[in-house]
Amino acid sequence: MAPDMVDAHSALGGSQTFSVADSVSVKSRREADEWGVFDEDWGFRIHDIPEKFRTNKKFENFVLAKNEEKEHKIKLESKPYNIVIEPTNVCNLQCPLCSTGIGAKTRTKGTLDLENFKKMIDQIEDCCLELSLQNWGEATLVKKLPEMIKYAADKKIFTRLSTNFSIKYKEGYIENLAKSGLGRIVIDVDGTTQDVYEKYRKNGNLETVLKNTKEIIKIKKENNLTFPIIQTRMLVMKHNEHQIAEFKKISEELQVDEMELGNIQLNPNTAGDNWLPDNKEFVYASYRGEREIQPCHWPWSGLTINWDGGVSPCCIIDDQNTDFGNIFEDKLFKIWNNEYYVSARSQFSKEKNISKNTICNTCKNDTHNPKLFRIGDTFSITTKPDVEFSK
Repeated sequence: MAPDMVDAHSALGGSQTFSVADSVSVKSRREADEWGVFDEDWGFRIHDIPEKFRTNKKFENFVLAKNEEKEHKIKLESKPYNIVIEPTNVCNLQCPLCSTGIGAKTRTKGTLDLENFKKMIDQIEDCCLELSLQNWGEATLVKKLPEMIKYAADKKIFTRLSTNFSIKYKEGYIENLAKSGLGRIVIDVDGTTQDVYEKYRKNGNLETVLKNTKEIIKIKKENNLTFPIIQTRMLVMKHNEHQIAEFKKISEELQVDEMELGNIQLNPNTAGDNWLPDNKEFVYASYRGEREIQPCHWPWSGLTINWDGGVSPCCIIDDQNTDFGNIFEDKLFKIWNNEYYVSARSQFSKEKNISKNTICNTCKNDTHNPKLFRIGDTFSITTKPDVEFSK
């Protein structure tokens, strides 16, 4: 069966997502969705979210948020609807374009406990349309992750998980994950042979990834589960672009719901020649010298809560010195309209009230600008050039 390509790939260079299984059709979800008018071209797909997770209160907040973003208001009545919570910033791999993988000392290492996770969820249950459980670590290292997901799902929050899935889990873990109420799982398969896969996913084992993928698909089918949507993803790079066709074939044979060809992000000053693919279709336009800067969505749409409670304005920040607040010290929605957020939104608004020089005022959504300070070869930006690394 030839996979059905979805137009998630923009002229500026973005990921391509393909529907594999007829049971979960991306196009049909979007076309039949009464919220489809709000569909975005920046990665947040409203049609991914099942109706049971959509309340009137969330809908009203979402519409208000979109209007406030359109008007570039700097103090908001709306609340964030696209939220990332980091279960841990510890990882089993050492990916060379990840600040965790290269041992950057940007935030103390640790893991979020279940009770603190529940406190976070209780603050966002009325506004969060999608919760991503990922960031700078491997979330499935957290033993109580299935319990975390179930708590969020019971609060009518749709959850998304990105994982390397290269772990030999204890018996029952994958089954608990599949039955937890998880909405989507994205599994990284950055090569179809071990030698190619491990060039980026250092310390990873492709056989383990595929074995775990087969298991969660089997559990989903045996229990007649609609969710999670199971998606394989290949980040297209110089060393693996020749395996795209084989990646598609493997994904179809596995009978995943969707597969994605994604673009790699990196430090353009140091890493581009080594990692960017020759096929420019999988290179961001700004890396190709076709820079087109748009106002950033994040200050109006979402935020990242790190395992230690630190609130980052987006998911490419891995430096606790740039946090906008801490959810264990202040209520989230107090942070959402504090001096840091008002200053960040002022960067893109005619209304100006810049009292803090935040990472957003440095970035200005020109995220691929080579002048920005990076953490090693990674895409992660920082305000200081002297980041320390563990030996």
